[in-house]
Amino acid sequence: MARETRAERRQRTREELVASAMRLFAERGVASTSVEAIAETAGYSRGAYHSNFETREEILDAVVAQVVGTLGPELVAVLRGEGGVLDRLAAYVREFLQYCARRPVETRALVAVVAHRAAAAADVYDELVAASLTDVVALLEEGQRTGELRRFDLVMMASMFRRTLDAEGLRVAHGAPVDAVSDELVATFCRATRSAP
Repeated sequence: MARETRAERRQRTREELVASAMRLFAERGVASTSVEAIAETAGYSRGAYHSNFETREEILDAVVAQVVGTLGPELVAVLRGEGGVLDRLAAYVREFLQYCARRPVETRALVAVVAHRAAAAADVYDELVAASLTDVVALLEEGQRTGELRRFDLVMMASMFRRTLDAEGLRVAHGAPVDAVSDELVATFCRATRSAP
């Protein structure tokens, strides 16, 4: 077996620290998780933590990047896929909530980071939400353009959709039945956005 290079060891250490932070954020929240706890849980010293992350924000960013990196492309593919706008909106809801059911630790950690940032600076949370809405707004706009969806404020509806989905994703991550939650959200948002027959 080949020995790890220094760069490989550093990368493994960083990944293990991020995994530790994710577990602890999911269990305790961000504010209740110390640098020492993250390092100790991963089996490293505080020095190993600081050689990988200069600030607390860096590890928060790394946790977000890991979750978004695995989930984001799947959601974008659904939104840009085939079918009508409401079909793609429904598929987006189901894909997101299935992820929350499959990956509850990652989901709870992401929500903990977002909640921490919202409490620390509401404008940062608003920026995070706005950044996550771009593709949803584009889908809703397409639906209005084709007549599948009624007229409404695109950003407001996308924001309500995202915030509701995040809250229900957290419930699913805590064990709520994913199919029942998905069905209800799909029905609610389809009724709220569909053009009158």
